[in-house]
Amino acid sequence: MSYVALYRKYRPATFDEVIGQDHIVRTLRNQILQDKISHAYLFCGTRGTGKTSTAKIFARAVNCPHAKTHNGNPCGECDVCNTVGNANLDIIEMDAASNNGVDYARDIREKVQYPPVNGRYKVYIIDEVHMLSVGAFNALLKTLEEPPQHALFILCTTEVHKLPATILSRCMRFDFRLVPAPMLAKHIASIYDREGKQYSPEAVAAIAQAGEGSVRDAVSIADRCYAMSEGKLQYSDVLNVLGVSSRQNIASLAEAVLCNQPAQILSETDQLVSEGKDVLRLNKDLSLYVRDLLTVKVCENANSMLMLPQDAFEQLQQLADKVSVDKLLYAIQQFVDAENGLKYALSPLMLFEATALRVASSSGEVDFDGLDKRVTRLEQLPQNIGADSRRMYVVDKTDPKSIWKGVKMALDMRNEPLLSGVWSDVRVSFDAQRNFVLRCSEGSYWLIENKYKKILQAEVGQFCDGKLIVELDDSPTDSEIDKQLSGLGKNVTFD
Repeated sequence: MSYVALYRKYRPATFDEVIGQDHIVRTLRNQILQDKISHAYLFCGTRGTGKTSTAKIFARAVNCPHAKTHNGNPCGECDVCNTVGNANLDIIEMDAASNNGVDYARDIREKVQYPPVNGRYKVYIIDEVHMLSVGAFNALLKTLEEPPQHALFILCTTEVHKLPATILSRCMRFDFRLVPAPMLAKHIASIYDREGKQYSPEAVAAIAQAGEGSVRDAVSIADRCYAMSEGKLQYSDVLNVLGVSSRQNIASLAEAVLCNQPAQILSETDQLVSEGKDVLRLNKDLSLYVRDLLTVKVCENANSMLMLPQDAFEQLQQLADKVSVDKLLYAIQQFVDAENGLKYALSPLMLFEATALRVASSSGEVDFDGLDKRVTRLEQLPQNIGADSRRMYVVDKTDPKSIWKGVKMALDMRNEPLLSGVWSDVRVSFDAQRNFVLRCSEGSYWLIENKYKKILQAEVGQFCDGKLIVELDDSPTDSEIDKQLSGLGKNVTFD
């Protein structure tokens, strides 16, 4: 094939070309300049941030005899630098995803003893090292800890949490970061300049944001957009390539949601879906648009951050002035929470519409879900957790049983509990004058009259304006009935 993908064509060949990883490049460069090369390195981070590319550059640099005169970079002119791929016997690249067994590790352990052919080091670059089996890791341990002086290991992984601690402790770890969108935009612009492609700044910014911090993803998107138009690449062209819903349609839907227009929400959603827009993608586009609104609402330099066309930015400003920050935060939370459900829902459209209508009907400040979460947090506070008597309880002043339970809780919290038998013996009710009447057995009656009546009157008075009346009840109580029934035995039945 004559055409080479842009991400391959513009892959960094020196440390100077690596972007967004200055903290790693500086350390590796200084190790080369000071002859302080370690025996094992671990490069970890998100896909497309430069782990394997940096490993290849470092492998060539440690073997390049002129690296120090080129500020730690491989010179690109010597035999070591010009020998690439399988022809370079001193740099062995391995894929642990397809070679993850013990035999693979044993082969490395046997061949690492042979000295390098051309350079100073024999470098092993093991990509996706987290795919190695437990046996393969154990087979590598001793070699990784005490390799021959001429051996150097570079392990690359996107899932560092899967590596055993014994491997981590034997490597010098470098964490690759996501690349900021402005830096990605500058990188893509330089590629387009070298390719002779005309572009608008907004188009390049949109490509950089779609890359989400990954250089390879951003350059791949730029490659797709390159052939979108023969002339100048515009912002709308990038949206079409990404399959993003029309920004004007998303703006109309966002305004309907944030301004509580249910009919408009359903009609706009129906139009977008009928045009073939995926519901999950629509949900993401809407949440991103609301995020842009929040940025405009709270940031003074929002225009430079978003890098949108002027008319699109002015439209954001107009809508942001109509909505509160609380409403925007609530909308973002709801749409982000719905994203996972949309992946598995039998009817994603119905779930999306329900979420949009719920956001529209809420002020973002006080709603049912918010109150429920607040009550839950209150119940989980240390002072509200403990025995049942110390949990929060709302008294219904129209229900004598509810009042009686509130009185019991109040006494428990004051460490003045009544005898446990009193509560099952007492029957409570209101009389015609709305007095609070206690009917209880003889033992409970004398206990309340002689010791607890004043205390009970004060507690009942908080919920009831009437007097406390204690009456002697000769009818059998619930506890006495239970005792009599249990005395009859388990085999007794009632027809």
